[in-house]
Amino acid sequence: MENVNESNDRRALGEGIADLDRRELCDLLVRLCDLIQGEVGTGGYRGGVFPDNVFREEDGSVRLGPAAEGDWSGQEREFLAPELFWHGQKSPAADVYSLGLLLYYAVNSARLPFYKSGEDGARQRRMSGETIVPPKAAGRRLSEIIAKATAFQAGERYQSVEELKAALQSCVNNIYLSGPVSAETLYHKSDEELSRVEQMMLEILRREENPEIVKTDNEEEQVPQEPIVGPLMEETKPEEAQDSEPQEEPAPQPEAVDEPVIILEEDKNPELEPVVIGRSTPPQYQNSTERERKIAGKVRRRRMRPVVIIVLLCIILLSAAYLKEYFENRELKTRTDTSVNAVDILSTELPPAETAPPTVIEVTPEPSYLPLETPKPPETKETSYEIVVGDYSWADAKENAAHRGGHLVIINNDEEFKKVVELAEQSGARYIWLGARRVDGAMTWLDGSSLSRADPHWKDGEPSGIDTYSGVAEDYLMLSLQNGSWLYNDISGDPAHDYRDYYGGLVAYIIEIEA
Repeated sequence: MENVNESNDRRALGEGIADLDRRELCDLLVRLCDLIQGEVGTGGYRGGVFPDNVFREEDGSVRLGPAAEGDWSGQEREFLAPELFWHGQKSPAADVYSLGLLLYYAVNSARLPFYKSGEDGARQRRMSGETIVPPKAAGRRLSEIIAKATAFQAGERYQSVEELKAALQSCVNNIYLSGPVSAETLYHKSDEELSRVEQMMLEILRREENPEIVKTDNEEEQVPQEPIVGPLMEETKPEEAQDSEPQEEPAPQPEAVDEPVIILEEDKNPELEPVVIGRSTPPQYQNSTERERKIAGKVRRRRMRPVVIIVLLCIILLSAAYLKEYFENRELKTRTDTSVNAVDILSTELPPAETAPPTVIEVTPEPSYLPLETPKPPETKETSYEIVVGDYSWADAKENAAHRGGHLVIINNDEEFKKVVELAEQSGARYIWLGARRVDGAMTWLDGSSLSRADPHWKDGEPSGIDTYSGVAEDYLMLSLQNGSWLYNDISGDPAHDYRDYYGGLVAYIIEIEA
């Protein structure tokens, strides 16, 4: 692998890692896997995996700088695994995540996922569980490795740097065999003599040799191709059909001594040819067009399934509504016919009944001597607001507001929302407690009125009701600053205590006082 910095081999790679071609990049990651395993073993955590901490020595070897014990900052913080960022959980899968993110950074021209959202926004999206989609420049094989290595849940990643190394080496070597893949043909060993890494590589190659056959509409099922035969393999033709009449037996021929020889062919992976990422037009890979087209057809059918289900549900609902309206109209018609018959009966002329003349009783009203009360105009209340900055829980903020003669602010209209936003911007805080909590499953203001889920001030995807990472219930309302906009978000009762690095010093609450 060529040196990136010829003038100074000991300099950290940094953004220069994006200048490596695919083969050099995979080789670098394999060396880092060996280095980490050599330092902490198979089940240990090393840390310190980020571009500015990877060094190239004069002899071409790779070195990792020291890793921080805690209070991560700078570039090291951007390459942490989610479970390490939130709860400090150290495991081999955390190193795998950092290596996968390093691979993404290199093939994406030295840019991390979601970089368009800004540094804080990109980190929040990754740490909240949003799926990392590998860049198109990675190609199919590297994309599969990046997607598995950067999975949000640690259990869905490679469980050790040894497994990641095996996947990277299979991508580099990419050997296509003309016969069945076996330990004897690949390593000249028996299955019992293989190391753990060799066994993993053998399993990966066997899976690639027998890809899943996808059947699409109006097409016949594909049949796996016959093994490739080398130039020394003689092709035998079937004998022509003979007449039914008996013929003389031919003289016996001597048996052929030479056996067919299967030739192993090594084909270079087109994705690993030298290519400068981000500096030229992405290479065109020679994949199986037929198989890709069939896979695309299968994906389209999967995407159509929800649409078909929705259409069927709509048809069922419309049918139910039609039947309901039909029976209601039928019942109404029956009642109308009954009313008409009753009118006909009542309209029949009856003999006039003798009625007595009405008796008129004259009542003289007594004069009232009570004075009339003058109505009082309705009292008008003046409302004032006060903001208090501090890392309080929602319950403490509610109690403090009551001691000050008010309550946590209740937003009744857009004008009041604008006043609250002005106070929030003046305070410098980013997270503001409001006077609402979840009651019987619905977000409810302290005065008993409910906050609709359709309110336009909710953040996208909120209210969620539960923390997607920790599973903790989110029953309290907070106004938070998201990409320059103040939006509602339901959250747990004391985030400043649970995630001090993220919320510390940025929490406040607003008191509404009516006098």
